Amino acid sequence: MKLGFIGQNDLEGLEEDAVFAAANGFQGLEFNWWSSFDEVTEDHVKAMKRILDKNAVEASALGLWGWNHISRDADERKAALTQLERAVNFAQLLEAGIVITGGGDIPGASLEDKVAEFAGVFPPFVEKVEKAGMKMAMYPVHGNSFFVDLECYQKAWEAVPQVGIKFDAANILNHGDDYIQWVRRHGDKVYYVHIKEHLYHGGELASQPAAGMGDVEWGKIMAFLHEHGYDGYLSVEPHGSIWGREPMRRKMLLLSKRWIEQFLA
Repeated sequence: MKLGFIGQNDLEGLEEDAVFAAANGFQGLEFNWWSSFDEVTEDHVKAMKRILDKNAVEASALGLWGWNHISRDADERKAALTQLERAVNFAQLLEAGIVITGGGDIPGASLEDKVAEFAGVFPPFVEKVEKAGMKMAMYPVHGNSFFVDLECYQKAWEAVPQVGIKFDAANILNHGDDYIQWVRRHGDKVYYVHIKEHLYHGGELASQPAAGMGDVEWGKIMAFLHEHGYDGYLSVEPHGSIWGREPMRRKMLLLSKRWIEQFLA
């Protein structure tokens, strides 16, 4: 397994993160965009790659979040698929191993209908991703993604078996699900892992500190990842108003790395 973290998308911030990653034993940086992705240019992505190469840091993944790829509104779907095509192309430029996106959603529709639309849209993109030597992982439980539980993945795999899980235990826990069963039953379908901590107190999410300081059972997660032979990235996600911002962000990255490394051989 490799360790990385979510990097900044602007070139100045990326330069800082790449230097920090190289100096502290992180092998890769992950990049994510939401609605602003339509403003990203090829020249910008090429400049990002030059910074990564200069510092001998990989692009671990490119994520496209929030776009509704199966919308029943033709214009919305077209716009989303245009951005998905760009995301795949830009991931190739970055030489990222994983493309992460949501499955899209159709509010009020049955799971069967959503899967049918998904199966009608995604295969050409998955094929292009695979031909480029990458994998496509679907993120769950938020941001225009009908993948809200394991049943959604299981139904989708019947139609498009090549897609995998972007596993984020904290998000699944906050959604009220048993995240351990995801890696126990389908660790072989986990293509990418986010390291994000949730600390609950008094029945509410009180903090999102470094890994090991909250309620996520990292040892159990890592046990099942090892059992399934997972060899991908563990990408630390600085999140929240305190630990997701400087000066705590870098402290969170180092503390999380130290905690997770105890489970790596």
